[in-house]
Amino acid sequence: MLVQTLSEKYIDQFVNVVEEYRKFCGFNVSPKATKDFFKNLHKENKAATFITISEEDEVMGFVNLYPSYSTLSLRKIWILNDLGVSSKFRRLGVAQALIKKSIEFAKETDAIRIELKTAKNNLNAQMLYSEIGFQTDKDNVYYRVPIK
Repeated sequence: MLVQTLSEKYIDQFVNVVEEYRKFCGFNVSPKATKDFFKNLHKENKAATFITISEEDEVMGFVNLYPSYSTLSLRKIWILNDLGVSSKFRRLGVAQALIKKSIEFAKETDAIRIELKTAKNNLNAQMLYSEIGFQTDKDNVYYRVPIK
């Protein structure tokens, strides 16, 4: 398995894996909108996306990171916003490889931390994150307001 930055060569396969992830999360599939969204993000350098490639040259999974910043620390924070693995490649260490690459990338970019959230009922993801070293935040309460 190879972990690399998303490239144009793999965009269509990547979109298929993202659409599988979006469907899993309860969203409607929209390949064209997804492709346009990611092309714009990367054209403007607004995200870091890594993919895993199988020996058969297939996209196995992806991780998508967005930058944020800490005024207190005066350093970058990476938001691990999306982590998806194709159902064909689950339980093969793909997610672990992507998270490890994300941590390496955060160190290379002098970030202070990586933050993520996952659904309360996504126990598999919670176990994985804990095993890798992520800790639940006991110091803060997170709020959100829907903007329609």
